[in-house]
Amino acid sequence: MAGSAVPRPAAISANRARPTVSLLRRSAAAFAAVICALDLELSGRRLRVVLAVLFALSAAFVALCLESIITAAPPYKFGDFQALWTSGFLAHNGDPAANYDPETLHLRQIALGMRAGEHNPFPYPPIFLLILAPLGGLSRPAAFALFMGVTFAGYLWASTGGRWRDWPNLLGALAAPATGVNLIFGQSGFLTGGLMLGGLNLVERRPIVAGVLFGLLAYKPQLGVLVPVVLVAARCWRALAAACATFLVCAAAATAAFGANIWALWVSSLVDYSRMTMVDQLMPTVAGSLRSAGAPGPVALAAQTAVAIAVAAVVWRACRGGITPRAAALAVVGAFLATPHALNYDLPMTTAAAVWYLDRRVRASQGLFVGEIVVMSLALALPLAELAFGAHAPPIAWAPIMALFALIAVDPYAARATTPTADGEQEAQRPRRTAVAPRRLELGARKRAGDRI
Repeated sequence: MAGSAVPRPAAISANRARPTVSLLRRSAAAFAAVICALDLELSGRRLRVVLAVLFALSAAFVALCLESIITAAPPYKFGDFQALWTSGFLAHNGDPAANYDPETLHLRQIALGMRAGEHNPFPYPPIFLLILAPLGGLSRPAAFALFMGVTFAGYLWASTGGRWRDWPNLLGALAAPATGVNLIFGQSGFLTGGLMLGGLNLVERRPIVAGVLFGLLAYKPQLGVLVPVVLVAARCWRALAAACATFLVCAAAATAAFGANIWALWVSSLVDYSRMTMVDQLMPTVAGSLRSAGAPGPVALAAQTAVAIAVAAVVWRACRGGITPRAAALAVVGAFLATPHALNYDLPMTTAAAVWYLDRRVRASQGLFVGEIVVMSLALALPLAELAFGAHAPPIAWAPIMALFALIAVDPYAARATTPTADGEQEAQRPRRTAVAPRRLELGARKRAGDRI
């Protein structure tokens, strides 16, 4: 019809997104009100004592994990790494396809020393075999020490941004419960955390290197689900191109090394793996928690999709002005809310987000509400809690992650600084301690820390 304007697709998408954004804002305001309702603020000496006690308890747990690895008998010493090493052994000795045949893989795992009652399928894409195959040529103890040592060093480097005197991030990475849990499992949490944190820390200063790290994260693609959202929102085109190129190179290398049919075998094996529910109680995801509570698969998937869309919207808005430490922290924590599949040993990288939040508040001479300490403690202790409860864990593992995400998205201290007056206007209140202006604090922290988390 002449003279009538046809709405553009972008405008339609924006209009549809407004209700979601409005709901997120109301939910964030309610969360901030709940945190501030616990109007007991710890600062100064009291805060240092509380943090010292929490650090001591966490460090003691990590020490116990190390002691158990050193003193355990060989079948128990290596955790899941026994299965990873077996997959590398098969690939190293010319039989990579066996990794995607559950029955054959299980028999080979038992023959190579795994207990018969354990079931450890290999759901990883063939790219991961490029890393595991060289380890398969070593003995299990040597491969375990090399894999855990190198990935842990990379995780420490990524957590501190290469600044080894960055004590908060260094001590957090060393002593967090997630560190101990990943050591016990002998899993890839350090590798995943190092790639994600390293990419986020380097994306503005070294976009090509950051893109390579993001591309390598394709060995566990479900945890990189928000990486495209971050890079597109921040217009980091060079990093995005480098990530795509790295993935293509790795895929070509895996095809050349293991054959073109390896990809079809992997996709086929995922169908069988998706029917497994034995690990749902160890998943800090919405879908995993709902399935462990008995919800039908479609219901769990629908709820997971809704949460993923909302989280992606928050991360998108946070990254529009650049990948600040706050935006990076939201991306790291949000990854576990957006993905349907993650396990408790994947959580080491969330430690960096919690430490960033704590360090930012301490540098600004601000105290912490008791509610904030409770949220961070629950989020950091989540890997240990899931390990301790096992099959009896309540289906709410996603809740501490969601609370930490909301805590980063909405600063309760800033929300408390303004309250509505009788006229409906915002009246500023002086915080209990003088704080640096948030924008100046953010810019100063980025300048000192080199845009690290």
